[in-house]
Amino acid sequence: MKITPVKGTNDYLPNEVEIRDYLQNEILKVYVANGFEHITTPIIEDIENLDKSDGGENLNLIFKIMKRGDKLEKAVSSLKENPKTGTACENEIADMGLRYDLTLPLSRYFANNKDKLTLPMKCIQMDRVYRAERPQKGRLREFVQCDIDIIGSDSTDSEVELILTTTKALKAIGMKNFKVKINDRRLLRSFLQNCGFTEEQLDSVCITFDKMDKVGLDGVKAELTDKGFDAAAIEKFIGFFGSVSSAQEISLESVEAILDDKAPAESVRGIINTVNELSDGQFDVVFDLSLVRGQGYYTGTVFEVESIDFKGAIAGGGRYDNLIGKFLGQQVSAVGFSIGFERIFSILMQNGVETKASADKIAVMYDEGQVKEAYAIAEKYRAEGKVCSLYVKPKKMGKFLGKLEERGYKGFVNVSNGDEISLF
Repeated sequence: MKITPVKGTNDYLPNEVEIRDYLQNEILKVYVANGFEHITTPIIEDIENLDKSDGGENLNLIFKIMKRGDKLEKAVSSLKENPKTGTACENEIADMGLRYDLTLPLSRYFANNKDKLTLPMKCIQMDRVYRAERPQKGRLREFVQCDIDIIGSDSTDSEVELILTTTKALKAIGMKNFKVKINDRRLLRSFLQNCGFTEEQLDSVCITFDKMDKVGLDGVKAELTDKGFDAAAIEKFIGFFGSVSSAQEISLESVEAILDDKAPAESVRGIINTVNELSDGQFDVVFDLSLVRGQGYYTGTVFEVESIDFKGAIAGGGRYDNLIGKFLGQQVSAVGFSIGFERIFSILMQNGVETKASADKIAVMYDEGQVKEAYAIAEKYRAEGKVCSLYVKPKKMGKFLGKLEERGYKGFVNVSNGDEISLF
């Protein structure tokens, strides 16, 4: 039997669990302090709910659960008589699946419990989700999301509240140098239609446009051309950007000027101005025309937090006013923001970001090759009379302990799995 976990999943050692628990608790404390309430939902959902959730490319990453017993036998027999392939075959033998995010389960939860809930509902979900990704760095099949959502309010005050609460949580766990990017799906779709793309083409165009930061404007043009879109529409689209190297250089005013409906632009401007005023310049808030977000259920504002130090998104979300309506048959306003916990945990483990576990115990995380930096932090806190837990992975633990003795440490205890040392 295999002793390693399934690809795309991880075992976590005691010191790693301590850090993960600490980070999640700090995030939760910020959420609760800002008036959000914790709920939980099952990891298993009806396959029909998942398939009809407008989850974009995530619909291709659902872990499906086969029917059991007689139902499975009947499904297999039916397929033998009427063979099917691909998704059609899978849906014949599957009746449930693992959730790929926390938004679809929340929408079902609200529809099922709406008579017991007070609007607007401000809720927290912090739990595991599953996607059948091809395992690689930064992409796991099982991972934790930390979500807050507001249901029952169509005011942009909800977006402002989610942004401010999420950024507070990020700062509470040591993520300080970041910017918030904002766009609106309505504005983006109107812009693309103004360029000449049809309604049916917009989702495909958005998928390509979302890659601009990675492939550049030339790469976007090449992919749109390969997809066979109208050359005139592509040229008008590309021409709008002129000589800029990033979509963030495109001003909200320049996009607004070519659109008939000004409401989405006014909404984005109001959110940006309000967040800037209330955050007192602690982080930048910028308009980004190329921000799409992958889920198809977003209907309006979309936002993302990008780490400047570590390059990449660490949180994201948006407004999904139609998803709950799939269950209730009537529109219910909803907007949410999710912190990408696994990326943040990886960043902290790899880059030596400090987190304070308590008033007198400091947790400092370092990877291989950063022992010198670990020493410096330990010395700093020892001078303050505090205990410092270093999470490091030196190649030779014995040699590392010897160096600690040379530096005057009289004792070190709590050696756990070879990589945690409490210093005095």
